[in-house]
Amino acid sequence: MPRVALLALMLGAVTLVACGTSNQPSGPTVTSVAVQPGDLPAGMARCDLTGDIASFIQKEQTPDPQVAKTMSADWQDAKKNGANSAYVALYTDSNAHCAGIKTSGADLGAATYKLVVNFVVQYKDENSAANAYKSGQPILGFNPAELRSGGGGVVEGTRTGLTANSIALTQPAGTQLFYIALWQNGPFVVILAVLNVDANAAKNVATRENGRIK
Repeated sequence: MPRVALLALMLGAVTLVACGTSNQPSGPTVTSVAVQPGDLPAGMARCDLTGDIASFIQKEQTPDPQVAKTMSADWQDAKKNGANSAYVALYTDSNAHCAGIKTSGADLGAATYKLVVNFVVQYKDENSAANAYKSGQPILGFNPAELRSGGGGVVEGTRTGLTANSIALTQPAGTQLFYIALWQNGPFVVILAVLNVDANAAKNVATRENGRIK
């Protein structure tokens, strides 16, 4: 799968720019909501691409300028809909695999190792976030409508264990296992893709992350 396609929508097996400041400095932020090491199975390594979306795009300029260009355009679209900050977190099961992610043309969709890709977007208010989720338009390239095409592995709403505005897909594909969730909670929209991690453990990552939005 092309690198851009995976980062835009991690669905290859089944089918973030200027970072603003939070308007709720005393509450959760994109940084505090994003996946933390303690959410993950032991031995996962945080990749150095992790950080605010401006940092992510800057680091991608050299190895893969197309990803940087795509993310920049997607972020501009999100800002038009009220987004004011964004954060990306990437984890794998080794530093070597983290290094491989930065290689231009790396086929992340074919990864057989544990991989976590997480985007957190904060909007100016809850209504803006809810409207962005319900609009049917992609958020940083991810679209609930496309997740619905995943077939029997798709659940929506409170059945995900997350929020009323949520959708999650659990899908085995050969030797791989994909868990992808997209949800809105308060002023946040969260995108989480987990590869090759036990399904219950992957869902637990989402639950823990969602629990920090208070």
